[in-house]
Formats: sequence, structure tokens, C-alpha cells
Amino acid sequence: MRRLLSLALLALLMAGCGSQEIVAPAKPRLVRIDWLGNQCYRFTSSLGTTLITNPYGPKTKGRTLPQPLMADILLVTSERPEVNNVNAFDNQPATLRGGVGIGLTSLTGIQIRGLPDFRNPNAPSMDGMNLVYTWSMDGIRFCFAGSLGRKLNADQLAQVGAIDVLFISGDGAERSEIVNQLKPRIVVPMDTVWVEGVARHIDGKTFSLSRELLPQERISFIFSK
Repeated sequence: MRRLLSLALLALLMAGCGSQEIVAPAKPRLVRIDWLGNQCYRFTSSLGTTLITNPYGPKTKGRTLPQPLMADILLVTSERPEVNNVNAFDNQPATLRGGVGIGLTSLTGIQIRGLPDFRNPNAPSMDGMNLVYTWSMDGIRFCFAGSLGRKLNADQLAQVGAIDVLFISGDGAERSEIVNQLKPRIVVPMDTVWVEGVARHIDGKTFSLSRELLPQERISFIFSK
């Protein structure tokens, strides 16, 4: 009798083990970022959604955009010819620029906020406007500040909110003050090479990020020019 009970118990244990599902650990969702030259970057989400910033005109600083060039979303920070070549694409991406770029917009499932900053705040004009864009992709908060020339005020800071990765041009004390305001984990300096925190030099023109792999201490990602 004891032997029969033992066999029955063993059978129950084996049946219980067979019903358990082995769950594989989830893979981190990666955002791929390609530098296409100047202030033009391509962000590709884990679902394949592509967002491109500030396409430049032919031969700007001796560079040419790759062809064919396609995107789901296009962000243009200002109407300067070196950052607003919207005719460079082989398709028609949803485009934010100028007055259309101001405010909160949802495009292909991504919410993008465009925050205007004016060269002369006392006489705001489209010619003197730079748009600061923020959006989330695969859990990472991006801020593409373009040629932001001054510290943000309290209202602007509240609209930008917490960010993880900051793209900004220029150098010097003003840029450092903006970085200290926004407190990103990663800074990507555009146009000129300057470093905030530890420098990491990118081998090639591509890197990938996931929420889980964001650094704890601030790092500057430097592309070879």
C-alpha cells in the first residue's frame, strides 16, 4: 500500500512539472540610431518605425544624404537651408516644421512635442525660431534640441520634462548650462565636438540603445566627423 501511495505521489509531481511553462527572458527593445551627417539622424524603433531629423541640402559641409532615403516621420527644427531639405525623400513622411511643429502631435503611434524657442524672444518670428522636439521610443525619452541658443525657462522645462538622450549643437558654457538643466543620461553633441561627462567614441555611424542599458552616469557619444 505504501508503495502504491509513493507511486501515485510521484505521478502527481511529474504531472505538475509537465504543466509548468518555461518563459524565456524578454529581449530588450532596441532603438537604432544612424548618423547621416550634420544634424541629420535616423531613429528606428524595435517595430521598424523610422524618424529622421534635419535633412540637409546637397553638398552641405561636403556631405550628401544617402539614397534612397525614406522615413515615417520627419522633424525639422528651423527653416535654415542646411537643415530643412524636405525634398530629399523618396516617400512623403509625416512632417513637423514651423508652426505645424508647435505643440503635441501623435504620428504613427509616437507622441511628439514641439517647443518653440526664438532667437529674439521680444520679436518672435518663424525665421528666428528653433523647435525643440521631445518624444518617447521604446521607453527611451529623446530630446532633439537643434540649435537651441539659451537656457530654457521654467515653463519650457516643464514641457520638456525628464529626458534620457539629448541631441544639441554648439559648444561652450551655454550648452553646458542647458545640459545641466535637462539632466540627460546621454548627450550627443552635433556640429562641434564637446564633452559632457565621460566620452564614448562611436565606432562607425550607428549605435543602439535600450531602456535597460542606459548609463547611470552622464556620457557623451562622439561620432567621428
